[in-house]
Amino acid sequence: MRYKYGNIATGIIILMFMLTGCGNWQTKGVGNIPTSQSPASADGKKPFSNNDTNTTSTLSPRTLSNLASIHMVNTMTGWALNQGFLLRTVDGGISWTNVTPKGINSLNEGTLSVYDTQTVWVVFNKELSTSITVYRTSDGGQIWESAEINTTPYHGRVTSLDFVDSTHGWLLTSYDVSMGSESIEVFQTNDGGASWNSNASAIINEKMSNNLPLAGSKNGVIFANQKNGWLTGFSHADGIWLYTTSNGGLTWSPKTIVTPQGYHTEGGSVSTEPPQFFEQKEGVLPVEFRGQKPPALILYKTEDGGMSWIPTTPVQTPQESLEYRGFHWSIIDAAHAYVSDGYKLYYTSDGSQSFVSISPNISLKNLQQLDFVSEQLGWAIIDGDLWKTNDGGRTWTQDKAS
Repeated sequence: MRYKYGNIATGIIILMFMLTGCGNWQTKGVGNIPTSQSPASADGKKPFSNNDTNTTSTLSPRTLSNLASIHMVNTMTGWALNQGFLLRTVDGGISWTNVTPKGINSLNEGTLSVYDTQTVWVVFNKELSTSITVYRTSDGGQIWESAEINTTPYHGRVTSLDFVDSTHGWLLTSYDVSMGSESIEVFQTNDGGASWNSNASAIINEKMSNNLPLAGSKNGVIFANQKNGWLTGFSHADGIWLYTTSNGGLTWSPKTIVTPQGYHTEGGSVSTEPPQFFEQKEGVLPVEFRGQKPPALILYKTEDGGMSWIPTTPVQTPQESLEYRGFHWSIIDAAHAYVSDGYKLYYTSDGSQSFVSISPNISLKNLQQLDFVSEQLGWAIIDGDLWKTNDGGRTWTQDKAS
């Protein structure tokens, strides 16, 4: 999974079921699979429900030109989201298929977790809903399973979805934002998403559980393995905002990391984004120092599974640039990554110790996301349109629906 700047959470959900599953799958054609007892199964509903999808629907150019995110698994196969649609390609983006689960409104915003070329989980947020529906496919979107999480009386919005394998996953839901605080709840599944348990919550005007912080705006949650995870974001307090868990999200604690010399962390000026891990021990944590003049992005590195984080060489917006456009990045592995400040691309092949500046043939002013699968091959979403490069970001051509 590759991350971009700007995925700021806006609210979260309350702890509803402490000792039972909070949701369950339902499916057709693969048989009922027993899950832990939950309110839905207690009401007599089957533990799985089917949600077939039309995998042969034709895309219009408008569908492909209104993209929110892209998630390429390899050079040929990947997934993309736009408002109310989930798309899949198996030919490197030459053509795309609509594999959206049935019943999704075209206005629903999606959150996606990609496991491989065949398996993804997706949530399409519903306005003013007191339930969350998690969809899963393991055959490239031909058949979908769905599970409901009851959040009554709260209206939750999923802002982060992460799986470390085909079985273990976490879901971060936002409820409410008020005076520098955000209500959130972390759910966990140990059966591929068939049932969900609430691990921890922090709700405005409610009792907080398991040291999950109420203060701060949350950007996302991600895990390196079944035990160790990180919650990222920013707050109006000084310092670099980062929380960690070592027991699968049951309890959380703040994590202190080093601020590079000459950089400041006054309230709200520093934002952390979910890290990316390789072989569990090596990882990269994007930290944006927005209050610097000029602003900078630093990719912190770890080689001990996140016990310690070491800052690397900053990528800074040019001093002469009058407009701050935000940072976007694509981390290929522990050594290779691309970063953009909305003006140029910057490439590293030595673990962010040094960067090479690249001037692309197109404007990056409205860049939304970068997604590279190798040193040469990558995609970008610019103002909703999809672009592709085969030469490391120097030359870009626009991909259109076919």
